[in-house]
Amino acid sequence: MTETDTFRSGQCPAVSDLSGPLLVALLSGDERGVEEAFGAAGGRGADLAVVARDLIEPALDEVGRMWRAGELSVAEEHLATALVFRAFSRQAASVACPPLGAPRLVLTCLAGEFHELGVRIVSEVARSSGWQAEALGANTPREAAIRYIALRRPDAVGLSLALAAHVAECSVAVEEIRKAAPGAKILVGGFAFRHDRALGDLTGADVCFGDAVCLKEWLLANRPCRGEAETPRADACRTRVAEALRKKTGGGR
Repeated sequence: MTETDTFRSGQCPAVSDLSGPLLVALLSGDERGVEEAFGAAGGRGADLAVVARDLIEPALDEVGRMWRAGELSVAEEHLATALVFRAFSRQAASVACPPLGAPRLVLTCLAGEFHELGVRIVSEVARSSGWQAEALGANTPREAAIRYIALRRPDAVGLSLALAAHVAECSVAVEEIRKAAPGAKILVGGFAFRHDRALGDLTGADVCFGDAVCLKEWLLANRPCRGEAETPRADACRTRVAEALRKKTGGGR
């Protein structure tokens, strides 16, 4: 297994000092304060990946620590997550859609993994890097995920794990993904790997990521090169969709 080098810190706008004010806003349910922290980070030139790593991650790590220590309720933790997702989604809305024919990345949390904020954030980082990103969300049964991956034949698949106890299940999923979508790169990431990268080796995945900036660098460096014939045309796509709908509604009888 390999891992991309850490993004050179000299190229990243400094926004880590904003994670404290963001945490205060999250704990007080202050949506305006949350927006101000995100706006300040964007004003300094931070892209989505840097915002995820240096602004969101430290604040939510502390929220998680406080919840585990009994200092926050589940309701307060959920509200903090919702506020972050809302603010991040607004910031991501300014990113243009990837071009037609862009490489496809399927992201999912396996069964028993209920923390889906990571895959939602990563999907936006991927779009900003020129990839089509399809996030299947939390607690997706392995069988359902494999069927979807076999149907879509993505260029890469990302699995998010918050719990180290699910590494064995992740390893099984990796084996089945290789059979369902030969050639797809398999990526793993999430809280479970952040402090113990050796767990990534146990999954059998191609790459293990510790943060969104490393992921973005990998996505930019590993975009598949498509020939002219491989790039779908908008008219051809519309024709196929129209034909499928015509058959489904009985128009083809």
